[in-house]
Amino acid sequence: MTRRSAPDAAPVKRSVGRPSLRPQLLDAALDLIAEDGVGALTYEALSVRTGVSKGGLLYHFPSKDALLDALTERLVDRYAEARRATTEELPESPSRELKGYAIASLHNRSKADGASARLKMSGVWNRRVGKAYYARRFREMAAGMDRDRAAIVHLAVEGLWYMELAGVSPFTALERRRIVMLLLRLADGGEIEAGPSAPRGTARAPAKRPSMRATKSTR
Repeated sequence: MTRRSAPDAAPVKRSVGRPSLRPQLLDAALDLIAEDGVGALTYEALSVRTGVSKGGLLYHFPSKDALLDALTERLVDRYAEARRATTEELPESPSRELKGYAIASLHNRSKADGASARLKMSGVWNRRVGKAYYARRFREMAAGMDRDRAAIVHLAVEGLWYMELAGVSPFTALERRRIVMLLLRLADGGEIEAGPSAPRGTARAPAKRPSMRATKSTR
């Protein structure tokens, strides 16, 4: 499977061997996956996208499995970077880490949700790396606050995130905003307050989010 041409894509500057090139190559690969699925990721397509020769790509990623494993690690790095940057914007509090995670996740601060969804659905996501990251992230988020409360917020955020990527969220944009505010309040130690209920039979237009489509595994 080959990727559609992307004439507007800016080539990655050639600097094989320099530390900064590897994340650029991985980000370009994630863009390919987000646009056309895991099946579109080939060395040839990545070479066209980046301007780096196939030999240069093989220098960094000797096999397709090595490339896919590196993509999982790059996704983890991008999510961690987004969470860290968001957390730094918030005032000091016991729930700061948890709220930073929730805001970064629910507003796609990493700009990687599309590629992440396709990787996870295709079966090439490295679960060992992902599981270790999830465990470490939760320990950091729950530090200094009630663990059960942190777990409930974490589960709610992840559930909403997955539903929206799958395109099955039942919530309107207005309801989603209220849910996000309630989760942040819960993280701060508050309680969930009863909100207005939609009249029976009222039609709801779900908030639009990227759609998750299953793709064939390249492994």
